[in-house]
Amino acid sequence: MKEFILREARAVFLWSLISYTLRLCLSLLDELSSLQDDLLSSTTISSNETNNEREQNFCFSPSPHGKCWKSVTIIRVFLTLLSILAGWFLRFLPSIKSAVGFSFASTWIFYPIRDWFGSIPNLPCRICETVMGRISLRQLAMIFPIHFLVPTMGAYSFKILLPQALAGYAIDPISYSESNRWIVDFLREIFVNTVFVVGLLVIPALLQINGIKRRGFALLALYPLYSFRVDANSNGSVFSPNMLYALRYVNAYEEVPLAQWSHVLGPMIGGIVAGRIMRKAFPDEKQL
Repeated sequence: MKEFILREARAVFLWSLISYTLRLCLSLLDELSSLQDDLLSSTTISSNETNNEREQNFCFSPSPHGKCWKSVTIIRVFLTLLSILAGWFLRFLPSIKSAVGFSFASTWIFYPIRDWFGSIPNLPCRICETVMGRISLRQLAMIFPIHFLVPTMGAYSFKILLPQALAGYAIDPISYSESNRWIVDFLREIFVNTVFVVGLLVIPALLQINGIKRRGFALLALYPLYSFRVDANSNGSVFSPNMLYALRYVNAYEEVPLAQWSHVLGPMIGGIVAGRIMRKAFPDEKQL
């Protein structure tokens, strides 16, 4: 049991650090791409500008004027190219601001960690495996606090080690709209998390049966779920309710109202429903 708990803690800790880093990088790329128009306009220089005007804006003496002007132009062109590339890259990904689950529940994070530690560090998935009989209720009770405490420790690490302006991109709290009745968002969370967990467990096996070794295709199958809206502002599910709680706790966010609890409890109920579906439609060999 001790080894099981330590392995789970290491898996969850690694997942949380990678997820925070991924969210930070994607947010910075989004900020860079948003500067594209400003950078393009700043690099456009009117042909009727005189050398005296350029000299006054950037340098004070005629001697270093040419080098200074060229250096500024090169930097602006370089940043413009980076901004264009960032915008092009983000077009192939779900919206960074609304599809928050892409940073915290990507298959390219889950599957390698499962190969290393033997389990997917996702709370709804672990609840599903409990319903399936893969882990016992006692084991789930032991790892349940780990899934809440470890991401909180990871968020505190980012908050302490990084500058405040930079850490905010990684650990800003996720808040959902409360315009809908909480039961509506609750049912949406149950549905999308049920489909996500079933797909997360089934798709790799289906790919293997068909002789496809690359599990990256699983991301394509689950891709639409990241943008499935679970509130009135078209925000997607986090797929990790423990992460939602950890980010709000670390940032000392306001008390979680009932409408927000639907996004914490919904994924857990989705894990239970997914477990029932897996037990009936895709049972393990020992259950056949």
